[in-house]
Amino acid sequence: MDKELKDKLMANGFDVDVTLQRFMNNENLYFKFLKKLPADQNFVSFVESIQSGDCETAFRSGHTLKGVLSNLGVDSVLKVLEPMVEKLRANSMEGVPEALDEFKSKYENAIKTINEL
Repeated sequence: MDKELKDKLMANGFDVDVTLQRFMNNENLYFKFLKKLPADQNFVSFVESIQSGDCETAFRSGHTLKGVLSNLGVDSVLKVLEPMVEKLRANSMEGVPEALDEFKSKYENAIKTINEL
C-alpha cells in the first residue's frame, strides 16, 4: 500500500497497521473485505431500530456492526458505536438517539473513504 493511501485511511480513522496484521498483511484481502462494508445492511437496521425505539433489534444490528467495524479497523466509528451498543445491551436507549447523528456522520465518512479507494 502506498503512503498516500495509507495516510488517507489513517486520517479518516482507520487503524491500518493493526488491521493489516489481522489480514496477514494481505492488502488485497483487506481491501476485498473493506469494500464489502458499504453493502452491509446492519447500518440501516441499526439506525431504523433506534429511530423506532426498538432496543432489541438496535442492539443486535449494532453489535454485529461493531464486530464488522472492529475487524476492519474502522476505529473512528467504533469510538461512537461502542458506548451506544453497551447502553442497548443493558436494554436502555438512554443517550442513544442523541448519539445517532454523530455515529451516522462518522459511518458515512468511513463509507465515503472506502468508496474512493
